[in-house]
Amino acid sequence: MTDLSSRAPLKWDLFVTSGIPTVTGNPPPGEKRRFFSPISSTLIYGERDAVLVDTFMTVDQNEVLADWVKASGKNLTTVYITHGHGDHWFGIGALLDQFPGGPSSRFTGCRRHDEGAVARGIEVVVATAATGPDS
Repeated sequence: MTDLSSRAPLKWDLFVTSGIPTVTGNPPPGEKRRFFSPISSTLIYGERDAVLVDTFMTVDQNEVLADWVKASGKNLTTVYITHGHGDHWFGIGALLDQFPGGPSSRFTGCRRHDEGAVARGIEVVVATAATGPDS
């Protein structure tokens, strides 16, 4: 068996946002202010390329995330959205704006969340319940 790990090991880094305040007129007893849960994004990378798993909810959060990805020095080829909840992709446009002309776009499943990604050259893969490429 060939040991491929010595030639192309994959590594990962995790970026976690701090919670952002939510607006509610009816907080639970004892709470004056509520916060949205922290959100994480994972960068999986090899020697030169990287895949980003999930983005964040706000423009500000995604601009910081884009800076973090750029600081890795890796070529971002794919953004993988694990599911359709907004806290995993609402701010993806702000992230993609930071990679003009950068990393091909193809969408899997039956929905395209960001058609503009095609022009930016970043593959955005949306996890769906589809069972095959034509589902």
